Amino acid sequence: MIVTEKQQKMKNYAVICEYNPFHKGHEYLISSVKKEGDTVTAIMSGDFTERGECAVISKYERARAAVTGGADLVLELPFPYSVSGSEKFAFGGIDIISRLGFIDEIAFGSECADKEKIRTAAENILSAVFLNSLSDAVKGNAGKPHGAIYFDTYRKIYGEDFAFNGSNDILAVAYVSELIKRKSDIDFSCVRREGESFNGAGNGMSSASTIRRALADCDEKLPFMLPDYSYKILAEQKDMGAVSDAERLFAVFSTFLTSKTAEELSVFAENDMTLSQRFINAARSAHSMDELYSLTATKKYSMSRIRRALVFSFFGVMPYMLSQRPAYTLLLAANKKGRELLASARKKSSIPIITKPADYIKENDEVKRAFSLSRRVSALWGLSLENTESTSDIMKKSPYIF
Repeated sequence: MIVTEKQQKMKNYAVICEYNPFHKGHEYLISSVKKEGDTVTAIMSGDFTERGECAVISKYERARAAVTGGADLVLELPFPYSVSGSEKFAFGGIDIISRLGFIDEIAFGSECADKEKIRTAAENILSAVFLNSLSDAVKGNAGKPHGAIYFDTYRKIYGEDFAFNGSNDILAVAYVSELIKRKSDIDFSCVRREGESFNGAGNGMSSASTIRRALADCDEKLPFMLPDYSYKILAEQKDMGAVSDAERLFAVFSTFLTSKTAEELSVFAENDMTLSQRFINAARSAHSMDELYSLTATKKYSMSRIRRALVFSFFGVMPYMLSQRPAYTLLLAANKKGRELLASARKKSSIPIITKPADYIKENDEVKRAFSLSRRVSALWGLSLENTESTSDIMKKSPYIF
């Protein structure tokens, strides 16, 4: 077989993402790295996101938007990695990418968009000097948020924050540090983030959080914040009563919290005795999810940590579970090139790829346990919808094949 120069230059890219929802910035990232003949595989969060929030619409619908917007294959980053902080979020995503067997390069958005600075920061956070200093700092600052201790320690040692100027840089460093730890041959590309930051600051492309607020507020500008196809999917889901609202989960979570002791809750990931007691106290007087979170929050406990701790506690996620490799990934959407990648993965991949939810029963016990947990997570997410979905509905889902 003769391989042309053009074929030699083709690359299989991967992105780790949430697409909550898929917006113009996501479309821009894909188009920035993808040239003729290249492919993009998205490893996308499922029902809950890194900040412990319900995904705005179904993972299948978000995957449909992604393939329409240029991705070729969308696979799930399963729970609990999808709800973890940057380190474990990156661990889960990079592990799946590494085991697929066909990815050449990962791509991500970045505030600094400086490949060497990101690589240097990734090497620095793996150094013994940084890790030892961080351990000492954590012991001496029990009442301070871990994130603040982390970045303060880095600043004291290396004198600057260059790679920690925003949420994208933080994730970028986490991704690259995972590649370094694995001594991976997979390369990486960083694309300068255009538009708003996560919290809405800046100009240009709207951030996902701004879009979600616009959706909740019925903002007339919403159609202009998204690619046409993504807005159409979002509008369809809203008409069907299939847009999530975490407030619908208040009764479930408050009942759970008031039925537990602080000792029982404190063993779960992201939790401790103090936070557990604050959860219980808040649940006894709160009347909404927002009030539950605000009554629980302190300077030490960020909203993201609080939401993650609550979800992890509800599903019994122990700290050690976040250090175990993902047992599987789930096919959410694919086009023709994506199907070709799947065919390649069946020969090269060392991670099970479940093509339909009902097929999990054919896998080994480890996969069955992990997928059963994901089914419970999906069922809870289904309760956040106006038109609730049951576990039986979830098991009937099929990936979008274009």
